[in-house]
Amino acid sequence: MTYQCPKCGGSFTVEGGVQSVQCPHCNEVVQVGVPQAQMPKREVELFEAGPSGKSRGVAGLLAILLGVFGAHYFYCGKIGGGITFLLIIWLVSLVTCGVGAIISIVPVIQGILMFTMKQEDFENKWVNTSSFMPLF
Repeated sequence: MTYQCPKCGGSFTVEGGVQSVQCPHCNEVVQVGVPQAQMPKREVELFEAGPSGKSRGVAGLLAILLGVFGAHYFYCGKIGGGITFLLIIWLVSLVTCGVGAIISIVPVIQGILMFTMKQEDFENKWVNTSSFMPLF
């Protein structure tokens, strides 16, 4: 039978008459004898890592504090997006003699949005997406 971990949302299968098992994704002990409808699903905390191992709180802080360097893209595994963002910000600033640095507000907005979204939405938008540079 397939079960879903109430802590991280990861799916796993259990065979036999066991009553509890450790989630292979987050090591949470899950009561498998209880029907899934009765088990409360717990939202992942802000700085707690989700199923991908990435925390939306850490990504949000990186976006706010080091966003002009594309640190949040690198953290989420979007290396191409991080390099592109870094080049765009510095190139625009260089060409406009610093006036274009106003676009550095973009990572601050991204960080605030990361803080306010659910872990599942964060995983889908920033980690598991095929887009190499998600913006908002």
